[in-house]
Amino acid sequence: MQYLYKQFQAKKKEIIEVEIDRPTKVRFMTAVEFKRYKNCRSFTFYGGTFDSSPVRFVIPHDAVWYAVVEKGSRYNPLPVQAQCRVLPPDRQVLSSVALDAPAHVREAEDRAALIEAGVPGEDRTEE
Repeated sequence: MQYLYKQFQAKKKEIIEVEIDRPTKVRFMTAVEFKRYKNCRSFTFYGGTFDSSPVRFVIPHDAVWYAVVEKGSRYNPLPVQAQCRVLPPDRQVLSSVALDAPAHVREAEDRAALIEAGVPGEDRTEE
């Protein structure tokens, strides 16, 4: 497994932007998941295969984040070039959740945004 990576101390809603020169896999993961990735263990990530640049990822929570650009496989390496940078939060980006995310994921993000904005919620006491 060959890859390029860059570490960022990023805050919620900042944006990691990755420029790639050819179609490849771009993954975004926390430090814990990156360690699992390096050790060839199961891991979780955001991202996927991208055909064009720039690739942008909105940080969902404060943490140490890694942008990983895969350089093909062991048997089929690719000469990939990449550049990464952190952009400030974009006021037009309302959520870090994809539009095609399952409804329960979008609803949880909406609730978290209301709580963060200080909007009072309904009293959910059951009788």
